[in-house]
Amino acid sequence: MQITHFDFTLPDERKLYDDLNANFADHKVNVLLGPNGAGKTTLLDFISTVAPRPAQCFTGFPTFKRIAYQLQGVPFLPEATVYQTFKLVMAIENPKKRFAVDELPTELAALANTQFGKLSGGQKRLVIIETISHLNRDLYLFDEPESGLDPQMARQVVAKIHQLTKRGKKVIMTAHQFQNINSDDYQLHFLEKGKIRFTGTPTDFLKAQQTDDLVEAYIKQAKFVS
Repeated sequence: MQITHFDFTLPDERKLYDDLNANFADHKVNVLLGPNGAGKTTLLDFISTVAPRPAQCFTGFPTFKRIAYQLQGVPFLPEATVYQTFKLVMAIENPKKRFAVDELPTELAALANTQFGKLSGGQKRLVIIETISHLNRDLYLFDEPESGLDPQMARQVVAKIHQLTKRGKKVIMTAHQFQNINSDDYQLHFLEKGKIRFTGTPTDFLKAQQTDDLVEAYIKQAKFVS
């Protein structure tokens, strides 16, 4: 999956992408990093075709129907139980398939009869990630899946996302946290000022910034660009 020579200007005439080029790895979790306002979520919108993507700049990406996209806000019905919510989404995949409550993922079994609107923010995020991960798609997009989660649940969510690559799926996610993306199973892409300024594994990132701390490497990279 590749983006080449992509330009995009916002309605306020700020140039968000300036000859942006990116190569996404097929067998790693691709992680888009960068400061707020860099355009990470907007880039996911283009990749997903929520925003029309120019074919000449985006090559190797699946069509809309073969993409699952976790947005920051998902309009699940607050009155529906977790089981009903999961069943509804699975019906998108196969409307004729019967889905029993005991087929829920282990992580959601204890919440089966709880209304979605009564879940905590972290539980809602877990339901969303689990549900999307069970759809059969070629590419999965996750927009800050760890946002608002405690450390234990954040680790659980990222582990679930990582499992997708073990199933041969392609994954791109945005992130601001590093504690769960510190192995070379991840490919980092640092977006700032309209371009991808760095691509490589966490080990490559640490070497490039001559540090053993990913947060410090992030800060150094941002200072280097500014």
